[in-house]
Amino acid sequence: MVWQVDCDYVTLSKLTTNCNAASHGDLPMNQSKPRRRLLTAAVVAMLLGLGSASASAWWDSGHRLVALVAWSRMDTATRVRVLKLLGQHPQVKEHFTPPDELRDPSMRHQWIISQAAVWSDLIRKTDRDRPTWHYINRPLFLSNDARRLLEPRLKVNLSTVVPPAASMATQELNVIQAITLCRTRLAARDTGNAERAVCVTWLCHMVGDVHQPCHSTASFTAKRFPLGDRGGNDVPIQGRKKTINLHMYWDGQFGGGRSLSGDLVRRAAALLADSKLVSVGRRAEKQLQAEGWVSESYRLARQVVYSPKILAAIRRGEADAKKKIPAVAVSRAYAKQAHAVSRRRVVEAGFRLARVLKEAVK
Repeated sequence: MVWQVDCDYVTLSKLTTNCNAASHGDLPMNQSKPRRRLLTAAVVAMLLGLGSASASAWWDSGHRLVALVAWSRMDTATRVRVLKLLGQHPQVKEHFTPPDELRDPSMRHQWIISQAAVWSDLIRKTDRDRPTWHYINRPLFLSNDARRLLEPRLKVNLSTVVPPAASMATQELNVIQAITLCRTRLAARDTGNAERAVCVTWLCHMVGDVHQPCHSTASFTAKRFPLGDRGGNDVPIQGRKKTINLHMYWDGQFGGGRSLSGDLVRRAAALLADSKLVSVGRRAEKQLQAEGWVSESYRLARQVVYSPKILAAIRRGEADAKKKIPAVAVSRAYAKQAHAVSRRRVVEAGFRLARVLKEAVK
């Protein structure tokens, strides 16, 4: 199955899809004249009713936003190569065939690339699942004394080197190793197109994962969290209607929508219309090493995610490990900062994903 791309360059803007060959200065000036295609209200309404998928890191909406931002940064040649490759994915019929109701070609293409970004969550608890590929648990300690006590005992995979015998079937890799493996397999001459397609889908997802700060870090304590708090999954947070956890709070920054919707396309357009965020993305795409992305997320986890109030709650929980940690009520200032950080990280992830795919998919 092969999908064709008839746009030279796409930037999302409100309800329109602009094919603009020179709008970002990334393509030769002799490309075809820009064309504007209106996404009709009927298509938007239909998109809002498309099928669902299981939610996970950044939840589906965040991963799809990363993919839409990346799509906006790809040139025609990269788009064609990526779509051709996804057309040879071993699960193309199950997960990469657009709904018949989705007739607009540009929306079909955006649906396919956004589907690639959530595929590795769709195959959870199957033989294709690789749970540890989604994160790395760089440790956060409550004090230097705790670090000296706990660090020698940690049983955490913090390696940045891919084991020599690793393959796409290897389970126990962290996200840095898995990203490196997928990029290596994409470049290898002996890699078949089906495997290369799987590598693309993993990259579309993991590049998003690694920009979510909770996928870089875990809090370790002697009593409460000797094995880590699982990226904040064990730290309760007061939600609007029920208690959630710190990881869920950050995953849910873009809502719980599970499908590509008109609203999500508009939100991607809003991100790309923000000149400051675009500048951030352009700077980010110059740094394409996963280890560096993790270091950025780890710094944000320490400076923003694990705020003094949250660390205080963990300390109280450490004092009496038999009692539940009371759910933390985050402040408006924390919520505002979390939203700003998440917007920036999604844009950085999208710009970087576009550059990675351009270099890797030949």
